[in-house]
Amino acid sequence: MAKTFDFKGLCLVEIGGSACAGCHQLMPAARQAAADAGIPFYYFDAEEAENLIKEWKVSTVPSLFLADGGVPFAEAHGYQPQEILDIWIEYKLQEHKDGK
Repeated sequence: MAKTFDFKGLCLVEIGGSACAGCHQLMPAARQAAADAGIPFYYFDAEEAENLIKEWKVSTVPSLFLADGGVPFAEAHGYQPQEILDIWIEYKLQEHKDGK
């Protein structure tokens, strides 16, 4: 059964897969990068998040999304080290704040 999700405020969401080594490698870096930015982090297995996959048009795992109130405004795909995620999140949050 597909789940529905209700995100409040800003958050970082990773969509991964149980058999995806890159997804499991990305998760700790993404979790720490979200904590460094002061936003919640959520991880969803693609097989358990069918509604989210369709709504956000996820085509590959791992995929990261920055969302505000459940609406994604930035996305990245594939493994990235935490240092790169920190820069990406900071830039995209500022861009979002500035209304770009």
